[in-house]
Amino acid sequence: MFKNIHVLLLLMVLALSAVGCGTALQQEQAHADVPACRIIYDAGSSMTRLFVYQQTAAGWLPHPGPGTDALADPIRGKRGKTMADIDSVIDALLGALSDLRSDGPLEENGKPRWQAFDWQRQCRVESAAVYGTAGMRMAQQQDAAASGLLWKKLNARLAATLGMPVTTRTLSEYEEGLYAWLALRESQPDANFGIAEMGGASLQVAFPCRSCEGARQVRVKDRLVPVFSRSFLGWGQDEAWHRFGHVAECKRGAGADDQGWQIADCESGVAGFADVAAEVRRNLEEAQGLRWYLTAAFRYMRNSDIEDFCQKGVDSGFEPESSCFRAIYLQSVIKTLALPPAAEKSAANWTLGAVVCAATRCLETR
Repeated sequence: MFKNIHVLLLLMVLALSAVGCGTALQQEQAHADVPACRIIYDAGSSMTRLFVYQQTAAGWLPHPGPGTDALADPIRGKRGKTMADIDSVIDALLGALSDLRSDGPLEENGKPRWQAFDWQRQCRVESAAVYGTAGMRMAQQQDAAASGLLWKKLNARLAATLGMPVTTRTLSEYEEGLYAWLALRESQPDANFGIAEMGGASLQVAFPCRSCEGARQVRVKDRLVPVFSRSFLGWGQDEAWHRFGHVAECKRGAGADDQGWQIADCESGVAGFADVAAEVRRNLEEAQGLRWYLTAAFRYMRNSDIEDFCQKGVDSGFEPESSCFRAIYLQSVIKTLALPPAAEKSAANWTLGAVVCAATRCLETR
């Protein structure tokens, strides 16, 4: 009798286990039916921005999330941060993932700062990465040990949060320009174009070129394309302002205070860019006939900026103190690189290029 009871109990346990396994398998299969997603953080010099890219039939659909403190700030001592703030900066970065699942706070126009996207339910996360850009390259130059500690802590905590391996590192200068180019390539009919991207801490230029020294073969839409990419560290608009902009000739309203003021009075302070850009200028001569696009900070330029901010002293509404310098500096960079004055502006974001490259293994060409 006891033997029969034991057998019966064993059969019941096996049956319940089968039901449990079946339920787990059904849940896994149901989750597999949702689209693939890739999480990526843009750890820029002024802030860290979260994006979740959802794969669709039309391509990768971005779901922008909250912005948090710049990852490099504790190391570089920016915006009041010190090394004691590393954990709180990481906390905020991780918190953005939870915050994205609900609408952001309302802006003045009545719209939420970001649209809710419940990535835990609406997609299947294939990868997650935090990529540092020029701000983190500068932080690593300043304190390599502290930067390494930050990346190690962040990797462990993000991996634990998501329950999967993650990537946390600083992009190479080549990658940063390439990803901006790849992002725009998604909406272009061919690869015959170049981009110039103005960031806060660096400036990137990328374009296809067979004969350019430093060009690399990149897998783009199942074809190999030789792409030249160059990043100019320290020549982004914020870093340039800190280095060159604090002179009377570059202040807002300089032309209103001095009737003899000329653009060249401010422009001469950044003449050194012509020397560091000489290599790109030579390579650009090898790549004629390209369409050119201006991205990131370049796309906010207006033809009236110099007159408004330098000669009239209009309040730009965004960091007005540096508005005159930025208006002159952006135009000066375009002129120095000999880019078309009427180059089209684009809202393409390099994070899309990073997602495309990861999905296609664009740099693994052998």
